[in-house]
Amino acid sequence: MTDQIQQRIDQIKEDLQVDFVALALSTVNEVTKVRVIRWNYVAGNTNQHYQRIKLQVGKGIGGIVWRTGRAYQATELQKQPEKLVELPITRMEKLATIVAFPALEDGEVKGVLLVGYREETLITEDFLAVAKEKTDELLVYL
Repeated sequence: MTDQIQQRIDQIKEDLQVDFVALALSTVNEVTKVRVIRWNYVAGNTNQHYQRIKLQVGKGIGGIVWRTGRAYQATELQKQPEKLVELPITRMEKLATIVAFPALEDGEVKGVLLVGYREETLITEDFLAVAKEKTDELLVYL
């Protein structure tokens, strides 16, 4: 199953013509009962630093989308030092424009899909609609 998910992430990167795509999934620590969100599948990464990112619900892009169950969008990220601290994946991958969507099933977040550009890019409504569709298609794997 993991190979299939990675292939889908690679395909989404090609379909959307973006620089970076990542899918965050979560696990719950059995002892502490704390949910940890990690970027498990990526395409277009420049390094392996994303593997060290562990987010809590409400923290970072993955955590914010996980908590709210709503899409998140940001631009000019490299010009905003405070955002780079709050959103570690954008700093590590030098992303300038990002959009993240929750993969929702019966109102519950199953994953978060992040797509991004390393250059400032205008995000259109059409792009948002297609990216949301791609997120929904991932649910069969989650």
